[in-house]
Amino acid sequence: MLTPEMTKVINEQLCFIVTVNQQGKPDVAPKGTMRVLNDKELVYAEIFGKTTLQNILDNPEAIMVVAVDRETKKLVRLRGRAEVIKEGELYKKITKQVEELKRGFPKPKAAIKIKITEIIP
Repeated sequence: MLTPEMTKVINEQLCFIVTVNQQGKPDVAPKGTMRVLNDKELVYAEIFGKTTLQNILDNPEAIMVVAVDRETKKLVRLRGRAEVIKEGELYKKITKQVEELKRGFPKPKAAIKIKITEIIP
């Protein structure tokens, strides 16, 4: 279960997601839209849908998320299982959040919901 301190770090700092391809090769990507959905799930907008999305489709169980608050040196590391969502309310909510950033990003390819399976101390 996420603590309020962990939630703050995830919601306010740049998060990184680690995925693994079919050959076991890891990939790390920044995810600036990562947010806490509830105390057991995260969600982010998969905007470009390349390596990270393919790795999630191939291996949804091998997910790690890392967030660091550089000022306080607080670290959040967790493992999870990812779900790709391409329609429905959660997808619409994520798409709206990306539009509100006003950074000219394309419409997200998907919303990725991550069910937390382990918080790494």
